[in-house]
Amino acid sequence: MAELKGVLKITGKLGGLSFYEMNGKIIARNPGGFDGEKILRDEKYVNVRKNASEFGRCSKFGGKLRRALHPFVKDFHDPILHGRVAKMVYDLMKLDPVSPKGERTVQLGLQHAESEKILEGFVWNTGDGKRCRYDYDKRTLFFDRLPERSTKVEVTLRFINPDEGQDWLEFVDAVFEVSLPCSEFFISEDVEFGSSYEGYLKFALIRFYDADGFLLRGKTAVVLG
Repeated sequence: MAELKGVLKITGKLGGLSFYEMNGKIIARNPGGFDGEKILRDEKYVNVRKNASEFGRCSKFGGKLRRALHPFVKDFHDPILHGRVAKMVYDLMKLDPVSPKGERTVQLGLQHAESEKILEGFVWNTGDGKRCRYDYDKRTLFFDRLPERSTKVEVTLRFINPDEGQDWLEFVDAVFEVSLPCSEFFISEDVEFGSSYEGYLKFALIRFYDADGFLLRGKTAVVLG
């Protein structure tokens, strides 16, 4: 990096150098940054390409998962939810036991025994923590903390197919209401939990309401079953 002195003031590129103003002075330097063609072709950047490919797929899958959980995730008003979900999905992808780096998939990662810990450990509503637990095997929803003024909840059981479609993840819903206060609620045998949902991601999406029927903002819970 060099400093240009004198009355001549230049900004932009000239003779292979870049000139720009910083703190009232004109600075000259060689252009930096990555060479896009080298990244695409050069063997030295093979790991960069592999990482970029995987991060791209994780970001895409994370976006589809967030959309599959709408409108509930909108209740969080979390500006960094996109990044947090992408990291969680990448941790799932790294569990893929068969694919080489650069070709790992979220779907194969989800088949690993450790994937459930990652999904269960993820906090969707960071502003309110974890209020509920959902035991899919016991068909029971547990309420550990109830918001003040809450008199009922609307529960949506959502079964999400992690196999990607063109632009979305397919899902099936079962919706019912629960009167509060209560500490747990057994989900009726009428709600289908059959083998047709084997391999699906199973979520309980819970919205709390007051006595006047108004949604309690910021209290929505998203929990894995």
